[in-house]
Amino acid sequence: MQKKITLRKTIAIVKLSLFVIWFLPLPLDASKRKILCMKLYQYVSILLTITVIASMVYAVMKNLHDPELVIKSSLGLFPCFHVIWNILCRVAIYQRLQYVTFKMENFCALIKTREEEIVQQNYIDKCANFYGFCISSFYMSVFALFVGPIVLDQPLPAPAEFPFDASRQPLRAITYLHQVVVGLQIAAHLSVNAFMAFLLWLASARFKLLIEDLRTIANIYDFMKCIEKHQQLLEYAKEVTLTVRPFALGTIFFSTIALIVFGLIFITGASLTLKIQCVFLAVSALLEVFMYAWPAEHLIHISNNIAQIAFETNWYDESEDFRKNLQMIILRSQKPILVILPCGLPSLSLHYYASYLSTIFSYFTTMRMMFDEQKNGA
Repeated sequence: MQKKITLRKTIAIVKLSLFVIWFLPLPLDASKRKILCMKLYQYVSILLTITVIASMVYAVMKNLHDPELVIKSSLGLFPCFHVIWNILCRVAIYQRLQYVTFKMENFCALIKTREEEIVQQNYIDKCANFYGFCISSFYMSVFALFVGPIVLDQPLPAPAEFPFDASRQPLRAITYLHQVVVGLQIAAHLSVNAFMAFLLWLASARFKLLIEDLRTIANIYDFMKCIEKHQQLLEYAKEVTLTVRPFALGTIFFSTIALIVFGLIFITGASLTLKIQCVFLAVSALLEVFMYAWPAEHLIHISNNIAQIAFETNWYDESEDFRKNLQMIILRSQKPILVILPCGLPSLSLHYYASYLSTIFSYFTTMRMMFDEQKNGA
């Protein structure tokens, strides 16, 4: 019999997927030595990634006559830049990330059995397989690159070149290990999307638990507790959305550029092998964006549902103070919790995801028409 993926197992899997990059913040009482080690690790990660970027840029500049190698090297640049973006975002919002992570762990540690059953039934059972598949695909794709030099006629996993002879030992082993480390960091930073989505889902789950509390209130004291919990949830959800949005922006930006490049590859006369690789990469890029849009859409609806559930209580049999407090919670619930992207972009939702897909296909169609006109004109 297959064991269920529980809330605690989900947290453990997400933490394990981020272990390579030391993404999760330290506890509030962490020593200065640990904080220094964490910062040094982040800086070393940036340095390692920049050196891989430099080697691929060097390969592009040296092989401008080989379009396929230029394309392969260019595709490897996007995830590397994504790694640097995530690290810089983490540094910029470290205290906020530390706060929401602490609140997440505290909630999961103190959750009651009945509450855990509600979270399990409404969230873990529905979402765990999808996000588990995404995390697995990120790491499996990287591991497939690692075995490339073993089964294929290529010296290194990534198409990179150096201004020195890297084909001799021990330089070849060092460069191979270097790319393996950066590849694991890329997979882990792509898994940050799952962690951010988990924060959004957990915020939705806490609103769901509040709805269940509102349905079972027996007196004014229970209702006052619900009001206090709702105010705390609104503050927590705001912090979560502010934490999520820079990482979501980076994912959308790099996924969009990568999808445009994939479209160019399909339009031009690239090899069949490269086109097949691009299909899998394009699906991965679309899944990354969907990982944010799905929980953001649910958070919009569940935060709005508080008003409806509060109105369905027996407010007409209660006192004037009760009705005033009820009116306050209804008014505050009419403004949904949105993950608003910076730079003037719309908020994340399934509607945004649908428009995102439509825009990508429009870009692809436009490029195809321009390429056909240029080809016919020549």
